[in-house]
Amino acid sequence: MQVIYEERQNQTDIEQKLTSHFAGFMEDENGMKAMRNRFHRDGYLNFKNFSFLPKALLEGIHQEVHHLLSKNAIRRDVSVASTGNTYRKMYNVNQPEIKQDGKLIPLVYESPALKKFLGNIANDDIVSCWEQEQYLITKLSHPGDTHGWHWGDYPYTMIWIIEAPADPSIGGVLQCVPHTEWDKNNPRIWEYILSNDIQSYHHLKGDVYFLKSDTTLHHVVPIQQETTRIILNTCWASAHDRRQEVAHESIDVIWGTESRTAHAE
Repeated sequence: MQVIYEERQNQTDIEQKLTSHFAGFMEDENGMKAMRNRFHRDGYLNFKNFSFLPKALLEGIHQEVHHLLSKNAIRRDVSVASTGNTYRKMYNVNQPEIKQDGKLIPLVYESPALKKFLGNIANDDIVSCWEQEQYLITKLSHPGDTHGWHWGDYPYTMIWIIEAPADPSIGGVLQCVPHTEWDKNNPRIWEYILSNDIQSYHHLKGDVYFLKSDTTLHHVVPIQQETTRIILNTCWASAHDRRQEVAHESIDVIWGTESRTAHAE
């Protein structure tokens, strides 16, 4: 792999860069207030107005995602009962492979500066979640590929758009219904869809967005033709979560059926 981010930096070096990077945004209290308001209103915030990471580091994340897909991609084609039997049709790379073969993604995920910045927006104390759900790479490439309607087991998810079709008519559009609740025994997805406005968001390569994933019902519109939509999914918990256990039915189902491929093509 040709590594764009070639500097031999350790975790301390990266953390110093991220601390400096996010400090500039957090000094703008009016800007932070606007982001907090949008996030709490919509359950969604797209960081379109600035580079979410220093350029070299963001390029390194993108490069690492492509490398991990080429090495570890697994094809998934399952339905998930706890989300009303919605489909997951995609290639993905799971957390253990990313942690083993990746370098930048695990370091950035654990960054205190990143958690502090996102926590300021969420008005919460953000902490790492269950290890297996911390990060995941997915690729949609065949007609009908989708990440069907669902909620997250944890409240905070950030999606990094690595590749995406420029034309929304091809599919891959995010759709959301915020301020909803996930009853895993009776998800009532169609009731929520029919009785609420659906917000639709088209993303392009390089976008990064923040989602209140445990209360925002969301899915990715199935792609309509051969194309490429690749994302890095990173997930965090709240330090104030009082649940004794967190069930992970969707992860268990998705990981329970696999057919390994040499390449995600």
